[in-house]
Amino acid sequence: MTGKKSSIIAAIGVDRGGTWTRLAAIDKRARLVRAARLRTVPLRSTPGKLSALLRRWPGGAEAPLVIATRGAFSRPWKKKFLLKALAGKLNLKHVISDAEAAHLAAFGGGPGLLLIAGTGAVVFGGGPGAFKKTGGHNPVSGDPGSGRWLGRQYLKLRGRLHEAAGMDHGRCASYARNLLLLALGGHGQASRLAARAQEELASLLREAAGRGRGPVKVALAGGLINNFHFRSGFVKAARRALAGRKVSFLTAARPAEQAAARLVLHGRHTP
Repeated sequence: MTGKKSSIIAAIGVDRGGTWTRLAAIDKRARLVRAARLRTVPLRSTPGKLSALLRRWPGGAEAPLVIATRGAFSRPWKKKFLLKALAGKLNLKHVISDAEAAHLAAFGGGPGLLLIAGTGAVVFGGGPGAFKKTGGHNPVSGDPGSGRWLGRQYLKLRGRLHEAAGMDHGRCASYARNLLLLALGGHGQASRLAARAQEELASLLREAAGRGRGPVKVALAGGLINNFHFRSGFVKAARRALAGRKVSFLTAARPAEQAAARLVLHGRHTP
């Protein structure tokens, strides 16, 4: 869906996740003026998709743009590719990781733990310039507890695991919803798998929190976390995993794509 308002666009942020790519345009007072959501396409197709859309937004091609994309930390070539592919087409200023954008949205540049449980599963700690990644290795079976892992478990449950080989990660992760629906309906094996996913994510969070005894601030993001029942079970598992420590769960003040747009609006530089 694309919003349509007449305010002048001052900056645009893009959050390219495993399944969805979300865009937000803000004015000089950081108010949202346009938004869109697209199915994530391969990186080589991303510049064309973004150019076609943003050129239809008044001022969209000229407005400073920040793209947050998965893999920007581990694959520096992605930044180089996007900067080169969009040169002369859009006003791309920075390329950061989607995790960095989500962390900024939650903590505004301060320290904290961000757990992303969507297509993959990863925790980012620290803050801008000193992020520490835990998990997110994306093995063939999917990050333990992630949407892709759950999706593969559903396919296995149905005797269809062989189909996963022909799916991209987002498509495979989409089957997690089927498993969670089975679990909600009382299906024993599906319920056990959902509980195992929650425990896996809780263990990942405990690993990222380290051995200290101090308080732990956590922000949650990702498609699995948006499922109320799964989130509720995970929070209980996380409190058990971090027993003896004060754990607070924060809600991001704004979406990651808006946080990305604010980087250029506020004159912040991301290397």
